[in-house]
Amino acid sequence: MAEFAAITCDECHTLKRETNHWLVSVTRPGFEGIIFQPAEATESPRNPLFLYENHCGDRCATIRFSRYLDELKALFTATE
Repeated sequence: MAEFAAITCDECHTLKRETNHWLVSVTRPGFEGIIFQPAEATESPRNPLFLYENHCGDRCATIRFSRYLDELKALFTATE
């Protein structure tokens, strides 16, 4: 039987269990944009050009989106 690595939330570090409804955020370094999708819908194998982050639910996905907006604002204020 194959062993699977434990998956934890990249925001709160909660361990993934079967009953959780996880989301994955997908970004590509150097490009603007973020996508959220159900973990079950995330491609396998994952594209090495993209950054995938696991989120245990809406709360942690919202925290990640807020951080993305802060990064985007910083990018545009740095260029002014």
